[in-house]
Amino acid sequence: MTVVLQARQVRYYSAHDEALFFEWLDRTACISKYEGIGDTVHIHVDETQVGESELRELLAIFFRYRVDMTQLRVFDSAASAAWFRNEAAYWHSSVFGS
Repeated sequence: MTVVLQARQVRYYSAHDEALFFEWLDRTACISKYEGIGDTVHIHVDETQVGESELRELLAIFFRYRVDMTQLRVFDSAASAAWFRNEAAYWHSSVFGS
């Protein structure tokens, strides 16, 4: 199953920063493809490939580039609950709210 996440109006601070964003997407195994449409990058994620390591990468990418992290709630599951729902984690309020 594919989940499509949207990175709207991503702010890059240099040409290298932009290149690193896309390189990071390329290196993240659960991302099957991405495409730019207007000011939005549509990121296609193979949900069957999202384990703890891959979800942590998505969290880091979205946090670093200020992408709407609430979209990552779709990956909340019993298997990830112990660490993903950790209220002390840097991403918790951005993903789940206060």
